[in-house]
Amino acid sequence: MKRPIRFFSYFICVTLIASMFSFAPGVFAAEKDAAKESAASDRETVSQPADLQETKEMPGLQKAAPLSEPADPTNPTIPTDPTDPTDPTEPPAKKYCKITVSQTSGGIVTVDQTSVEQGAATTIHITVTPNKGYGVASLTVDGQQVGATYSYDYTFTPTKDEIKISASFRRSSSYVFIMLDAGHYGKVNRSPVYKSYYESLMTWPLHLYLKQELEQYSNVVVSTTRSSQSRDLGVYERGTASAGYDLFLSLHSNAAGSRAADYPLVITQKGNTTDPLAISLGQTIESVMGTKDGYRIWQKLNKDKKTEYYGVLRGSKAVGTKGMIVEHSFHTNLAAAKWLSSDANLRRMAEAEAADIAAYYGLTKSGADVITPSKSSLSIANTNYNTLTVKWKKSIGATGYVLYRATSKKGSYKKVKTITRGATLSYKNKKLKTGKTYYYKVRPFRKTASGTRYGSYSSIKSAKVKPNTPSVSSKAGKRKITVKWKKVSGASRYVVYRATKKKGKYKKVATLKSNRRSYTNKNLKKKKRYYYKVRVYKTVKGKKIYSNYSGYTTKKAK
Repeated sequence: MKRPIRFFSYFICVTLIASMFSFAPGVFAAEKDAAKESAASDRETVSQPADLQETKEMPGLQKAAPLSEPADPTNPTIPTDPTDPTDPTEPPAKKYCKITVSQTSGGIVTVDQTSVEQGAATTIHITVTPNKGYGVASLTVDGQQVGATYSYDYTFTPTKDEIKISASFRRSSSYVFIMLDAGHYGKVNRSPVYKSYYESLMTWPLHLYLKQELEQYSNVVVSTTRSSQSRDLGVYERGTASAGYDLFLSLHSNAAGSRAADYPLVITQKGNTTDPLAISLGQTIESVMGTKDGYRIWQKLNKDKKTEYYGVLRGSKAVGTKGMIVEHSFHTNLAAAKWLSSDANLRRMAEAEAADIAAYYGLTKSGADVITPSKSSLSIANTNYNTLTVKWKKSIGATGYVLYRATSKKGSYKKVKTITRGATLSYKNKKLKTGKTYYYKVRPFRKTASGTRYGSYSSIKSAKVKPNTPSVSSKAGKRKITVKWKKVSGASRYVVYRATKKKGKYKKVATLKSNRRSYTNKNLKKKKRYYYKVRVYKTVKGKKIYSNYSGYTTKKAK
């Protein structure tokens, strides 16, 4: 059975092969005829590209793919992706690199190009411009520091989509940075005694005038906490706005229940009540306004006794800036409110305060320092049997004073002391001769980088050296009164005087040795009032040099 089956299979194979060879001549003949027709057509017309030629279909065969034109070895081409719609004859699209500049505080960075073509060598010019009071710390291009330069040409061949450029800035140590705060905004704190006055309408122009005056000096940067008066800012935020600054000043006028209060008040941060600038500003406001009660430096803390009560001072301290609140007397005082309502007065105040700040920080005006310290005035007090205390009014713009002394008004004046702090307004002249009269004058000066400029001499004042005036008290007893006093240095004797009226004639009742500190006046009339004064004297070469009389003390005998 196997042999017949195998024979049958051979038969089928032979039959199939024979049928294939019988079909092939027709195919070959058709192809030969088509070639002849194509050659004839070439002689009559221009031939079409191979990929556009039409091919006849043969019965029983699938349509053949068109034959491609032979490659030209002198003009190579890139194989075409049939799914890519791009025309292979078009040049590839250009790619670009973006130049990104990151800006930081302290200055700006600019470039002359913001986009460059990738793959092509190019140069971009970088300019670094610091703000006033700043310098360049470093310039970084594409992650690499290229130095602390103000101008840089960067040549490179871009290979990526973006490069970044940035700079960091540093504060110049030769500049002073000052932040001014106008205090309240809007229309706030009306004077109860001068209805047209509002604190906020005074402090706004004052802080702008102060800014203008300060900016006349070299090496100073002055900013304000607000750009307009209508804009509000929290008190703490006003203080923290001074971050990176040397000084924060918040300008105000004060208010009190008493309409008589009339003095400038400078409120400092904790522990700064002896700050020379605070003292100088207090003295200046007193001098310019002519206030009646001197000036005061003060601080106010929270219940923890550690933090400042006022938000602006807490804020400025939190960012490491020296801060002060400057109260320009009281708008509850009629004279002060009227004075502060004058625009001309505010300009005078701004000029004087700017001079104080400039003197404190050693600032000078552009070109030459044109400030000449104003003339001062003197007063002299007897401090001890061999000491006189000389005091003078603050000179606007002064960084120091020179004190001169003579033994006669028209005599030769010699320099006694050079005071190198503008806020120091007194000097104790010791080791003087008891009973001798001395004459003094003072001259302010302003020291700058370009030299020293002197103001005018003050008027001459004199005083006699004598023992200090004693301080007395009294105590009543039965038909007696005991008068007590404190020791007076250098006293040879204490002399006690008595009267029966405050302004009556005082008669001497006792002369006591220098070691005595009290005297009991006995046998007095019961329930009668008596008045006592004491003075001392020092004997110099047989001559008694008396002190001034003490103030009176009074009691009724029991």
